[in-house]
Amino acid sequence: MFAPLLRYVPQPALAGLLLVTAVRLVDFKRLIYTVKASRYDAGLVIVTAFTGVAIDLDKSVLLGVVLSILLFVPRAAKLKSRELIVAPERVVRERISGEDTDPLVVIYDLEGELFFGAAPELDRYLAEISKRIADDDIKFVVLRLKRVRHPDVVCIERIEHFLREETGRGVTVLLAGVRPDTLAVLNNVGFQSWFTAAHVFPEEDEDFSATLKAVRYAHNQLADLKLRKPTPIAHELTNFYYLV
Repeated sequence: MFAPLLRYVPQPALAGLLLVTAVRLVDFKRLIYTVKASRYDAGLVIVTAFTGVAIDLDKSVLLGVVLSILLFVPRAAKLKSRELIVAPERVVRERISGEDTDPLVVIYDLEGELFFGAAPELDRYLAEISKRIADDDIKFVVLRLKRVRHPDVVCIERIEHFLREETGRGVTVLLAGVRPDTLAVLNNVGFQSWFTAAHVFPEEDEDFSATLKAVRYAHNQLADLKLRKPTPIAHELTNFYYLV
């Protein structure tokens, strides 16, 4: 209704108003904080700002989103694996290089995002575990999955192949600390139809670690097979705790 009256407003006044509005849109304190945080964030800010000035705002926002996704995938794909041991002080903890290991039971902890980008790393870790099993004639493997998140079909397929291959060789693989989302995906692909339910230890009880249950199960089975005498580890886990 009042649009025709705008022609009476001097253009320098409108330009000044736009400049004031633009300056107020920039949070300089947040901008400096973001640039200082990391090179990753600083690079995104610089590229997005330059594109906004050189081309236009719409394309700069789109470019910033695309770059964020492209740079996030390699960072999220960094899956980690650590070997854990039962230490003499009755602690399940990360193995330090040079420490003696159990000749019959090995414990591995996986941590990270289980999506397609992490598949090459997962393949490498599972191949290392398979080599360790073959070289040392390992009977039981405890694979701790509590710290893996957002599994997809690509990584689940890799885990299934590993489980089928090792169980076919007579190795008992125990899955410890299985999260509900991981267990749901496994069941969706028919995991429960061929894998022994007793070898899955979901992280359900906050007062007692599923990893400790799996370790106890392995030691009890070894005692039953007369490959090892019953030990306090197998029967007195109430004074036994977990540490990484």
